[in-house]
Amino acid sequence: MSDMEARCAMYRDKLKPDPFATIVPGRSPEVKYHSGLGRAKAAVTHAGGWGPGDARGGEIYKRAGDGWELLYRVEAGTPTAQLPWRESQ
Repeated sequence: MSDMEARCAMYRDKLKPDPFATIVPGRSPEVKYHSGLGRAKAAVTHAGGWGPGDARGGEIYKRAGDGWELLYRVEAGTPTAQLPWRESQ
């Protein structure tokens, strides 16, 4: 289990039925809901506390039937050039 996976685990039961959700430990609130994937990606990417080009980290989920599907896990400090959705492009 990665550090980010462990830090997000206690918030997963707070996920609600919206199209996308993010869990970002240390953000208030830790769980937020998003109408689009772009906003969810921005939520785990941008933070004032990290250096330019480094992600704040977190998990992005997509609503899947009666549950949630993990789309991406981003470790804190990941360079934006190495974000998982950029690697798949």
